[in-house]
Amino acid sequence: MKVVLIGHGHTAEAMKGAVEMIFGEVADFYPVAFLPKEGLQELIAKMKTVTDNFEAKDTLVIADLFAGTPYNAAATLALQHEVQDVIAGMSLPICLEIASQMNQLSVTELVTYIMKNSRDYTKALSIINQEQAAEEDF
Repeated sequence: MKVVLIGHGHTAEAMKGAVEMIFGEVADFYPVAFLPKEGLQELIAKMKTVTDNFEAKDTLVIADLFAGTPYNAAATLALQHEVQDVIAGMSLPICLEIASQMNQLSVTELVTYIMKNSRDYTKALSIINQEQAAEEDF
């Protein structure tokens, strides 16, 4: 499986670097930067340069923001069957899950897994404290 990370500015490169600090090298993560003064067509071209030699069915794109230009570029490739799927909401926990599961699951299985568990990746201290206090009241 190949995973393309795409985001505004240098978020994709930074995310790959953060994953590698924790997980170790992830050779099959490919960051793509959306830079100032670039438009949708330039970004689609950059993505095609990265993904041209990838099997579409084995390519997952993780975009930083739903409906932003990076997501729209990735969605264009998915709709053209040049990549298998796109997940919006790139985060370190999601990227770590992908790195740990990408060699065991297909793209479709991995997307299902990530979406099923995505609520587990976001926590609020205030809610955790409320839940713990409620448990202590029993």
